[in-house]
Amino acid sequence: MFALFDDIEVKCGFIGKAGRQHAVLAEMLLENEIELETAMGFDGLDAQGFDAEYDYDFMFVDIDSLGGITAIIDRLANLRLNYPSLPVIMISGEFDSDDFDSTRRALGDISLRSPIRYSSLELSLFESMKNNKDWQNSISYYRQDMAA
Repeated sequence: MFALFDDIEVKCGFIGKAGRQHAVLAEMLLENEIELETAMGFDGLDAQGFDAEYDYDFMFVDIDSLGGITAIIDRLANLRLNYPSLPVIMISGEFDSDDFDSTRRALGDISLRSPIRYSSLELSLFESMKNNKDWQNSISYYRQDMAA
């Protein structure tokens, strides 16, 4: 059990195509009583409006099922700017390794190499919250500079 989430209802979104990645992730999260929503595209999230940012605690993005990073890089960047307080965890078999720091901060808070390991998933939930706070601070400074 992910100890940090005891007695807290956690809701996760998933951007990508329904398939093996979604099914495995849903099973891993369900073992910890964490709900993973049905797979959707970027348009599905946008259709929910800006309040969608507060409907989810974490958003997983299956990069490979959406055509790879080059196909969705602009959509990821827009996701980050439009929903800055939503922790984004990217998943791809193209990543060399799991990345829990802010290397890809403009696109997401965490990068997980597929197939996902249970220990990496647990750490990603904790670290994505910290990284997302750093992202919010950096975007806040960016917006203040643009306004000035």
